[in-house]
Amino acid sequence: MHFLWKFLISSLFLTITKELQTVKIGALFFKDEYSLMEAFDSAITDINALDTELRFRVVKHFLAEDDSVILQNLACDLLEQGVLAIFGPSSKSSSANCIKFIPISRHQFVRVIIKVISYLDIVAVLCNQTGIPHLQFDWSSKAKEGDMRYYQFSINVAPTESTLSQALWEILRSTEYDWKSFTIVYEVESSSLSRFQHLLSWKPFHKNGLKMVKFRRGDDYRILWKVLSNMKEKFILLDCPPDILKEVVNISIYYNMTGGFNNLFLANLDTHASGLASLYSKKFTAKVTAIRLRRFIPPDQQGEFDIFHQEPEESIVLTKSQSLYDAVILYSKGLRTVMKSGSFRLPPKTKCGLQSWSVGEEIVKHIKQFKIQGGNISAFKTQKMFLSSTGLRDDFNLEIYNPLVERIVYIWNKGHGLVDYEKLQENSTQEEKRQKLSPRKEDFSLKRVRYTIATRMGEPYFMWRPEPEGVHYEGNERFEGYVVDLIYKLAEECKFDFIFEPNAQLGICDLTITQARRSVVDFTVPFMQLGVSILYHKPKPPEKRLFAFLKPFSLDVWLCLLVALLLMALLLILMARLNPSEWQEQQIDDCLVIIENKWFLRNSLWLYIGSILGMSCDLLPKASSLRLCTAFWWLFALLMSRTYTAKLASFITASKLEGSIKNLHDLVEQNKVQFGMVKGGSTSLFFSESNESDYRVAWNKMLAMKPEAFTANNREGVDRVRRSKGRYAFLMETPNIQYYAQRNCELMQIGPTFSEKHYGIAVPLNAPFRSNLSVGILKLSEKGILYNLKNKWFNNNETKCIPTDLVNFEQSTQFNINSVGGLFIVLLAGLLVAIVLGIVEFLWNTQKIAIKEKKSPGWALREELQFFIRFWRKSKPFRNLKEINEISDCPKTTTKLELSSKRHKTKAQRRKVKTRLREIS
Repeated sequence: MHFLWKFLISSLFLTITKELQTVKIGALFFKDEYSLMEAFDSAITDINALDTELRFRVVKHFLAEDDSVILQNLACDLLEQGVLAIFGPSSKSSSANCIKFIPISRHQFVRVIIKVISYLDIVAVLCNQTGIPHLQFDWSSKAKEGDMRYYQFSINVAPTESTLSQALWEILRSTEYDWKSFTIVYEVESSSLSRFQHLLSWKPFHKNGLKMVKFRRGDDYRILWKVLSNMKEKFILLDCPPDILKEVVNISIYYNMTGGFNNLFLANLDTHASGLASLYSKKFTAKVTAIRLRRFIPPDQQGEFDIFHQEPEESIVLTKSQSLYDAVILYSKGLRTVMKSGSFRLPPKTKCGLQSWSVGEEIVKHIKQFKIQGGNISAFKTQKMFLSSTGLRDDFNLEIYNPLVERIVYIWNKGHGLVDYEKLQENSTQEEKRQKLSPRKEDFSLKRVRYTIATRMGEPYFMWRPEPEGVHYEGNERFEGYVVDLIYKLAEECKFDFIFEPNAQLGICDLTITQARRSVVDFTVPFMQLGVSILYHKPKPPEKRLFAFLKPFSLDVWLCLLVALLLMALLLILMARLNPSEWQEQQIDDCLVIIENKWFLRNSLWLYIGSILGMSCDLLPKASSLRLCTAFWWLFALLMSRTYTAKLASFITASKLEGSIKNLHDLVEQNKVQFGMVKGGSTSLFFSESNESDYRVAWNKMLAMKPEAFTANNREGVDRVRRSKGRYAFLMETPNIQYYAQRNCELMQIGPTFSEKHYGIAVPLNAPFRSNLSVGILKLSEKGILYNLKNKWFNNNETKCIPTDLVNFEQSTQFNINSVGGLFIVLLAGLLVAIVLGIVEFLWNTQKIAIKEKKSPGWALREELQFFIRFWRKSKPFRNLKEINEISDCPKTTTKLELSSKRHKTKAQRRKVKTRLREIS
């Protein structure tokens, strides 16, 4: 009996305990949300089956349409039934098109109205007023993350739009992707542009940055891809619902948008449920990238897994369903924590919004503080279930993967950024090991594209590579040259392989872009800009003349100038002797007055020579007639000197040799030098189709020349110029002229560049890889690689030649020492004549002194040399002053020219004084 009584008491206790552990939770669904219902039921089943302390009893309400009045009534009904939490509704609900009056206090009513207007979610408002936890699992386009701070009882486990936006921004700007410009393609009705807010602020619109294209469900998707194809866009970010994603992407194949240079980034988190993997083929070589929430992998507690065991497929795959499942699990953990604390009690069953449940705040607090720990009974569907203080899931793990082959490439989260998945596999769990052992599809996007490239032999673009003794090159190593280096650099930039073959996909050489060629092939952007000029043999330098400085004036001009100088000097002497103004009295001392005329031959020549040379003179005429004569001479001298200076400058700075060919016009106008070009090239096409007179005349002359003016290639034309020694000129592209002229000192470029051209890489018409090659060429140009390649193959050489323009200038314009040597000879001759004349005058004066002093010439020479050596003496004694004083009435006298007749009374005395003074002078 005692045992029976004890059994009955235990059974009653267990029944009461079980009843206390069973709680009600509510859920709001639209009637067509079957996947959400399935995920919700699966979470409830898992909790009830595995949890021995907690049982959920679900109350579901369904909406047939989006009506906020009905939604309010259903939410109030759940609250009146005493549910401990409400899940949903989904973002299909607008939640507040209108609002029914709720019987609450005035203060509470005002708060409710304000929050409804700001957030437009009636369920969140009701739960916030009653203290019932409200769990959401996705974001509507009208929801704002910042408004969550007004709803302390609302929790959203879906990834926030702002964090997703940050993730996309960090991924696309990382060095692994490095998207410089791209186009966002989005479906209008389902896409939320808030996920692209970081991208929209990062890249400018339509200026080598960001472009946006929208479409609608049910549109003709061919129009969408045709627009993108015309835009030549290779980087596309596509935000498309998973149910139509496969159909939309499949259309891109027919517009050549799935080649190896195309990049497609799928921004929808449910791309893995779209069936896109069925498009897997060798033709689909585009780099396809998608993102999704990383699945939760529970700790392995059963040792090694059996690789032969068939794992059940995951039925909950959509992000919204996974988030709802995780929301139920998360709520159960928070509720269980509160129940264990002993403060748990059921909410009161009252009318909607009239009373508040204080336990709900504690449950929400534990949910926000929850951290995943090992050994959890109920596993989540996604990783990193951490919530912020406002109830937002703003940190989570994203998988960046290829949806065609299910290959995970990177893992992203807010704290670590983008991490290589291969590095994480070193510490992988059993689930990850199981995924490793499963067979994988071959990723065709990882294979490098291989192009066959055609070219032609011609230095310095494409040449055979010299083989050292004992070395044999094969494949692409057999060749060298400018285009070989260029294609290697381009392959490294654009990540493709290549081989040189006759039948090819690409054509690269010194191939000029012309309209005729563009009708059969397409071209990339130019990799070199050039023009056409004339290659010519350097003429022999002119013979240098010793007296080249005399060349500005002819011989007769120089003779006339010399005669004019002498005549003007004699005229000045005659006019001065006739004019009394030029005779001046000069008081020598108290007894001696002389009359002086300073215009004799030496002074006259000095005046006129100085005026020609632009020098001043201390001797100037006083008479009006002499001044007028001198003024006209100055005018003549000014014009002659300036004319000589200008003419001499023109000889020095002339840019070409007299009689040489300066440009194409000079070449066409003469008949001594033949000229030609490569037959059938772009240069010949330019001349044959041009309407300008010089080009047309040049073309007609070349057609009539015998022997034929045209050559088979550039090398033949260069050899012909060298052999002709100035009788043949060759028209060719300027880079080739630069190459040959620097390596052959006999050659030079003459004339300016004309007919601007560009070299480009030829590709088939409408080739999908043309724009990628163009982008690669532009990158090489920006990095300076094209400039370095041109210097390597066109400028650097072992032959040291003076540049052509400098040769022209030195050989035809500059005066070197040979040209101006005559000036130094004239200066030296003048100095020698002056020195000789000075010596003769010195000896003559010494002889006169010896006679007057009645001494020997040796004595007089010694006396003068001694005075010359004593350079510190500033005065020299006057000789025979006593004799002069004896024949004069004055105590002192100085000999100059004549004595005044007024001072001497007798003619004999005057005659004696004149004779003596003349001898002394």
